[in-house]
Amino acid sequence: MPSKPSTRIAEPLLGGPVGIHLGVAGRRFRSAQAYAFAAVLGVTTFLALALQGPCLNSGYEQPAASARMCAGPLSTAFAGDVNPEVLGRSHGGAGALAPLEARLVDLLHLVTNDVSLFMVVVLLLNTAGIAALGAGLLVLARERAWLIAVFASPLILFTLGSTLDPLALALSIWAMVLFTGSPPVPPRGWPAGVLLGIAAFINPLALLVLLALAVAGPHPARGLQPRDPRMMLAAAMITSALLLVIDRTAVDRVIHWYSDAVDGGSFASILLMADLGDTALWAPLWIIASGGVILAVAIALHMVRRTGLDPAVSACLLIGGCLLLAPGLMPWDSLWLLPFVALSIRRWWVLIVWTLAEAVFAVGIRLGDVSGYELDEGLDAAFVALFALLRLLALVLVVIMAGDNLYRRRIRGRTATEGPPRRGEEPRHPPTPDADAGYGDHQDAGRKEDHADGHDSSPMRRLD
Repeated sequence: MPSKPSTRIAEPLLGGPVGIHLGVAGRRFRSAQAYAFAAVLGVTTFLALALQGPCLNSGYEQPAASARMCAGPLSTAFAGDVNPEVLGRSHGGAGALAPLEARLVDLLHLVTNDVSLFMVVVLLLNTAGIAALGAGLLVLARERAWLIAVFASPLILFTLGSTLDPLALALSIWAMVLFTGSPPVPPRGWPAGVLLGIAAFINPLALLVLLALAVAGPHPARGLQPRDPRMMLAAAMITSALLLVIDRTAVDRVIHWYSDAVDGGSFASILLMADLGDTALWAPLWIIASGGVILAVAIALHMVRRTGLDPAVSACLLIGGCLLLAPGLMPWDSLWLLPFVALSIRRWWVLIVWTLAEAVFAVGIRLGDVSGYELDEGLDAAFVALFALLRLLALVLVVIMAGDNLYRRRIRGRTATEGPPRRGEEPRHPPTPDADAGYGDHQDAGRKEDHADGHDSSPMRRLD
């Protein structure tokens, strides 16, 4: 006879609490797993660099760079070009770059005019960013096997040579590590604010990570210690003010983004592909709608903060809600969801659906750009719109599943009240976390305790 009923063993597969039949992994297991994940991330990064090889040889300024999946905003702006005239795409160019990306382009223009040499520097920076991103995730969650969905993601393949978003995302992840204080990293508020202030000048989505940490800091999920976000917010504001003084073109770039905001992958771009309206009509409407979603999600998180907020879940909901109605949703934007989705969603089939949708769209949007140079060679706009719509539906699924994680934490996150044991019951003692446990270890321990407190009384009620 098995020591546990079959329904209890199969409960994680049926959508119930995860980890009820798992033990706490030792340090040797976590070290071996970290090496395996690092190897997977190394292979993925190597393939991403190999994807850039043909363009390094023949030049990023050639139209064939889009067909080879290695063209991006940085190479296009450095060469002095703009995006091809394709329905649903922004014009791009140097004016559409983020402030720090534009400063990198201007700095290297003083040294060389070879776009291939410039892209070598970009690839080195992004490779370091991907390595730092992987290390930060291993610190945040050391016992989560589904992190391989991050390290083997096709988004790394198609965004390594596009923008500096891998570097900005690595800064944001390490800001979360510093703010939450995952061992062996002590909690530090002001360095987290500095990192997020720098990342915001590469992609404003870093401000949503800052908002998620500010909301979840005073009322974290069980296993995390409360953090005062005021020092982090002050450091981020000071860093942003200094960068604004150094780079006075930031305001002009915001105005340019507002007038050239509609880009591929969004609902607005699908409307443009269908010849319904123009950029001047849809850009402000979708920007306002995206801001409204951010405000609504922030208010909802503030209302349920008493039951404990997971910073990763909060960031996933804020970024996912913003991108859902944003006027542009290119692969380097959805890259920002990658680590928070893996930290928030524990269903493999959701991660697989989202990854496939992102891969198909990343290939489709590049082939769609080819039609701007050669009409007979590129992908028809109808197929690009279809791939974008399927990807948006996958994004809706991701947001729903992240919200489901928050809902489950709300109804199951209460700890058992201390008191004398019942008749025939052993005294309960709160679990003592491992001294070197990380962010994911505390969360897993909390889920195991939640299940142990309420499982035996109604074993089938918690099944989905």
